[in-house]
Amino acid sequence: MRAALVPLLITTAAVPARAGDADAAAAAASPGVAAPEGGDDLGAAPGASTAATEGGGDPAAADVGAPLAVVVQGAPAPRSASETVRERAEVRAAPHRTASDVLQLVPGLFAAQHSGEGKAHQIFFRGFDAVHGQDLELWVAGAPVNEVSNVHGQGYADLHFIMPEVIRELRAQPGSYDPRQGDFAVAGTVRFELGYDEPGITVSAGAGSAGARRLFLAYHPEHADEATFAAFEAYATDGFGPARAASRTSLVAQGVYPLAAGVSARVMASAFAARFASAGVLRLDDLEAGKVDRLASYDPDQGGDSSRAQLVVDLRAARAAGAAPGEGLSLAPFVVLRALRLRSNFTGYLEDPTSGDATQQLNEAVTVGATASYRLRFPLLSERDTFEAGVVARSDWIEQSQRRLAAVDDRPTATLVDGRVRATDIAGYLDASIRPARRIEVRGGLRADGLAYQVLDGAGEGAAARGAQGVHVGGKGTVDAALLPGLHALASVGQGFRSPQARSLGDGERAPFTRVLSAEAGLRYADERVRASAALFHTRLSDDLVFDEATGRNEPVPATARTGVALDAVAHPAPWLVSSVGLTYTRAAFTASGGRYAAGDLLPFVPQVVARADLAVTPRLGALFGRRLEARAGAGVTLLHRRPLPYGEVGRDALLTDVTAHLRYHRVELGLDVYNLLDAAWFDGEFVYPSSFTRGAAPDLLPARHVTVGAPRSVFASLSLYIG
Repeated sequence: MRAALVPLLITTAAVPARAGDADAAAAAASPGVAAPEGGDDLGAAPGASTAATEGGGDPAAADVGAPLAVVVQGAPAPRSASETVRERAEVRAAPHRTASDVLQLVPGLFAAQHSGEGKAHQIFFRGFDAVHGQDLELWVAGAPVNEVSNVHGQGYADLHFIMPEVIRELRAQPGSYDPRQGDFAVAGTVRFELGYDEPGITVSAGAGSAGARRLFLAYHPEHADEATFAAFEAYATDGFGPARAASRTSLVAQGVYPLAAGVSARVMASAFAARFASAGVLRLDDLEAGKVDRLASYDPDQGGDSSRAQLVVDLRAARAAGAAPGEGLSLAPFVVLRALRLRSNFTGYLEDPTSGDATQQLNEAVTVGATASYRLRFPLLSERDTFEAGVVARSDWIEQSQRRLAAVDDRPTATLVDGRVRATDIAGYLDASIRPARRIEVRGGLRADGLAYQVLDGAGEGAAARGAQGVHVGGKGTVDAALLPGLHALASVGQGFRSPQARSLGDGERAPFTRVLSAEAGLRYADERVRASAALFHTRLSDDLVFDEATGRNEPVPATARTGVALDAVAHPAPWLVSSVGLTYTRAAFTASGGRYAAGDLLPFVPQVVARADLAVTPRLGALFGRRLEARAGAGVTLLHRRPLPYGEVGRDALLTDVTAHLRYHRVELGLDVYNLLDAAWFDGEFVYPSSFTRGAAPDLLPARHVTVGAPRSVFASLSLYIG
C-alpha cells in the first residue's frame, strides 16, 4: 500500500509552514473539493487531503505551544490520465447492495451476479472479462482479495464481506503503471479504504421485494477518526425466483491508534459467511419457445457457501520531524482464511447422459503475507524528488477438488481435480518521482516478482508431487506535464503479469506468466468543483483466459489486445449536489489463432461500451420543532452495449436504473431504494455452447445461446436510528 494513503501522526510544532498547505487542507475539508495532485508550480502546491486533530476536536481549543497530534493524509499522484477516485459522496449517490456494486462507479467497469447472491461477481473492465478477478487486482484495507490458483478461477475475488456503508474511498488504477501493482493487475488495480463517519451507534433495519431483509449495526467513536469503527450486517433473501435464496453475515472492525511520537497503528479484522442458491443457465431457445419460465431452473440444486476471515496490522512511522506526508516506514502484515464450496451445471447431460454434468468445487486457502516500504525525499533534480523502496510477500496454502456428481443423489462419479498447492510470491520494487523541469514530473520504477509453486495431486500412495518457479520483471513509468492551472497531460507505459494456475504446471517448469504491456495517454483536470479526464489506452497480453462451459472455469486461449477510450468526470457544483459520469469504449480482439478462435475475432462476453452516471442531491430542509430535517435523493444509471459472444453472435444490451430517497429527522431516517426501476428484462450472463438438459436424450452438439436472467425491479425500505 502506498505510504501516503495511510494517516501518520505528527506534531505541528515540528512541521514547517509551506505555501499552499493551509489552502490545500482547507480545500480538502470542504465537500466536493479535490486535493491537489502532486503540485504543478502553477498554484497547486502539494498538501494534505485531510488535516484534523487526533481526537476530532477544535485545534483552537488546544493549549498554545503544546504539541498537537495531527492526522495528515496525502493524495498520491496519479499514475495515468484515467486513474479514478470515488469518495464517500459519490458512493452514496445511488443505492448499492454490495461492495461489488460499488465497483461499478469505476469508469468502464460492470459487475454481474449470474450465479447467486453469494458467489463472487463477474467483473468486466475496459475490454476484459475478468470473470471473478483474474484481471483485476483488488485490495481492501491493506489485504489482497484475489485468490491464487482457486479451483473455480484464477484470481477469484469475493467482496461480499464489505458493506457499502463502510467504504470511505475507492481508488482505481487502470493499466499497470505503478510499481506497487503486482499479480492480477492486468486490466488494473482497485483499492478500498474503509471508514464510517456517523458518530455513536447506528441501527438500521429493512425489508423489501422477494423476502429481502437486512440488519445493519455500526459504531463510530464520536471524537475518533472515521477510520475507527465497527460494523455488522445480517442479510437474507428468498430470491426473485426459484433457486435464488441467499443469506450472509459479516463483521468488519477497524481502529487507528497512536503508539508514540510519529508512529501509528491501524488494525482491521473481519469475518464473513454466506450460503446461496443458483438457478444456473437457461437455453434461450427454450425460453423464447415458452418451454421454460423466465425465472425457472433446470437444476435447482446449484449454489454453495463461502466464508472469509482476515486480520491486517498496518504500522506507520514518520521518517523525521518535518517530513512530508507519506515519508517514512510502513509495515503491514496480513492473514486471510478463505473457503468456498460451489455446485454448478452448465451443460446438463451433455457429457454424461445418465448421471449428468453437475460438478462440485471445493477450495480452502490460508494466505499469510506482508507489505513494507520506505519513502523519503531526496533532492536529485528538485527539492520535491522522492524515492520509495518496498517489498510485498504472500504465501498461500490451498486445498482444492472438483468432482462430477450424479443428478439423482449427488454421488461423486468422477474426480476431475484433487490437489494441494503451496504458492509463494515475493516481490520487490523501487519507485521514484523526479522533476527534470519546472512543469514536468516523471514517476515510475521497476518491480520484480519471484513466484514458486509446490503441487501435490491426489492423496495416499498415488499422490504425485511437482514444483515450478519463475521470475517476472517489469518496468513502469509516467510522464506528467502541467499545461495550465489544474490541467495536466499524462503518458504512461507499464509491464504487468498474471500468475499461472498452479495445477497446469509441470515439474521443474519455469512458471509461464501471462505478460502484459499497457500504454495510455490523456488529459486530467481538477479544480475545487470538478475532476475530469480523457484517455486513449492500449493493452496487449501474451496469452489469455476465457470461460469454458465444459470445465466450469477459465481455460487458456491465444494472445489478445484491447484498444479504447475512457472518459470520466466528477462534479460538486454545490454542497448539496454531486454527480459522476464514466464512459468507456473498448475493442478487444485476438491477435493470434488457436482452438475455436482466430486472429481478429472479438473477445467473447466483454461489452464494448460501458457507461455509468450517478447524481445525488442532499438538501437541508430546515428545522422542525428545533430539530434538523434533511433529505437525500439519487440515481445511478448503467448502460451495457454490444457484448460479443462466441461463434459471431452478439448479446443483448442492458440499461439499468437504480434510485434512492431518504428523509432524516434528527436521529431517525427513512429510506427507500429501488433497483432496476424500469424493470428491464435483461441478462446478466450470456454464453454460446452445446448442451442437453433432458436426461437420457441424445445430446445436441450444436452451439446454442444460454442466458442467466438478471434481477427484475425490486424495492427495499429501511428505518435507521442514530444513537449518540
